[in-house]
Amino acid sequence: MSNKFLDFLKKDTYTMGIVLGILIPVILFGILFGVLLLMVHANPDMLANKPNLYKTIVPKFILISIIPSLLLLRYYLLKLKYDKTGRGLVISTFVLGLVFVIVQFSL
Repeated sequence: MSNKFLDFLKKDTYTMGIVLGILIPVILFGILFGVLLLMVHANPDMLANKPNLYKTIVPKFILISIIPSLLLLRYYLLKLKYDKTGRGLVISTFVLGLVFVIVQFSL
């Protein structure tokens, strides 16, 4: 099973890079935001002390979520030499960077 999955990840296509570049950060953001919600649920006073908690933490979570995409970019470009997948990762990472800038300056 895992051998088939690893073979699936070793494709040199633009769509593979875009999908991986968006999917991995979205999953990490969901995990981070879920942990934050659990912390707020366990301690409701957290929001009373910091009313702008979500406005300050969401942009940071977006930025942290981009890091695995950069590591994946390095792996695909340098180790596997998959240029198309690497370019797809660059495109999706750039889009996520723009999302960070928009969220940072709109909140």
